[in-house]
Amino acid sequence: MTRKEKRELRKDKSLICNLYNIIDKYLPQLFTLFEELTDNRQKGKVTYSMKSVCVTRLFALLCGITTMNSLTNKFNNEFAIRNLSKIVKEELNDLPHYDTINNIFENLNIGELRKIQKYIAYTLIRSKMFDKFKYNGKFQLLIDGTGLVTFHSPHCKHCIVKSHKDGTKTYEHNVLEAKLLFDSFVLSLDSEFIENLDPSVINLKKQDCEMNAFKRMAKRIKKNFPKLKFIITGDALYASTPFIKLCLDNKWDYIFRLKSDKLKTVNRDFDGIISLDPGSTHKNYFFVKDYKYNNHSFQIVCFIEPSVNVEETNIVFTYITNLEVDDDNIKKIIHMGRKRWKIENQGFNNQKNILFNITHMCSINYNAMQAHYLFTQFAHTIRQLLDLGSKSVIAFQGKIKEISFFLLNELISTPINLIECSNFQLRFDTLII
Repeated sequence: MTRKEKRELRKDKSLICNLYNIIDKYLPQLFTLFEELTDNRQKGKVTYSMKSVCVTRLFALLCGITTMNSLTNKFNNEFAIRNLSKIVKEELNDLPHYDTINNIFENLNIGELRKIQKYIAYTLIRSKMFDKFKYNGKFQLLIDGTGLVTFHSPHCKHCIVKSHKDGTKTYEHNVLEAKLLFDSFVLSLDSEFIENLDPSVINLKKQDCEMNAFKRMAKRIKKNFPKLKFIITGDALYASTPFIKLCLDNKWDYIFRLKSDKLKTVNRDFDGIISLDPGSTHKNYFFVKDYKYNNHSFQIVCFIEPSVNVEETNIVFTYITNLEVDDDNIKKIIHMGRKRWKIENQGFNNQKNILFNITHMCSINYNAMQAHYLFTQFAHTIRQLLDLGSKSVIAFQGKIKEISFFLLNELISTPINLIECSNFQLRFDTLII
């Protein structure tokens, strides 16, 4: 397609209107929930409504603006003011300065933001758009942690302290994510910050960790989505008795990576059994059924991916799972296990290096840091709805950074005409990978 053909295709196509219609049709209560957030500002000194503050922050993220300074510098013009006035349906004379947004975020109730996160996930699940991605009536739920920011001196009382071999210490803020996987779409179901909840704890061995964070997260997920069936998918850290028990207690299935340095007895037994009987007739696929370990019974599945070069070693993918495995579905089970990397790629990598730069500190205040992170999850979900479900992105080449450029350029340089389309529809028959 030539440049001229692409320009013609883009004519009369408004990505901002697409975003507005996505929110209006698929998340109709989102702006209302923003407006209902607890406002701790002094009455009589309020210039901007909670809705206008939150929508300004949200649309900055949707347009790929990653710093608070850029939010004020790039958004603060007449086009953006008029366009955001139309979106929030309020008359704005100016947009909130980043200091104003941060001051409000410092006092936001994180529990209320979690309710918005739940609303977004619950509403999209109820739309049934993603039912086609279930396996035996169950959604695959990816679990993984990532680092957000690291300091060389204490930042706040909630920092996780990490000691290094050279005797130095770093002070970190990390988060555990639970994301539903719909092919290339990763939907944030829940976020749990890994933090020292008890600042008086001095013993570094008693700090918060991913296991404790998952316990808190699992309790909340079970409460928020009691009827949903999940296949919890995690890396080798989760291949342990406590994680297995936690999944089974919640009636969730699981697929966990098994590496050679984890559950060494299991690995040794598995190698011995498949040397006698590979279990599968498919080349390079192996499985053992009903392996007993610490009062639990699970299947062990393995795929050996031959190396392209003779000098390189083969890559071995081994998993434990409580799903039933046979010759007909072993390839599917292995494929599901290998898709765990999508929480790192489509999830963390996109949010860190392509779209949002979540490792950038938008505020030094801990509560505001958490609020900014959760707003990033809201924005990422909405952007994926646009990037992967809207046909209009084809006209804009479908590249994430280019879509951000067009969104920002349209918002700050073009008077938009919001048209509520009742027949607006997203399609996820084939996701863009």
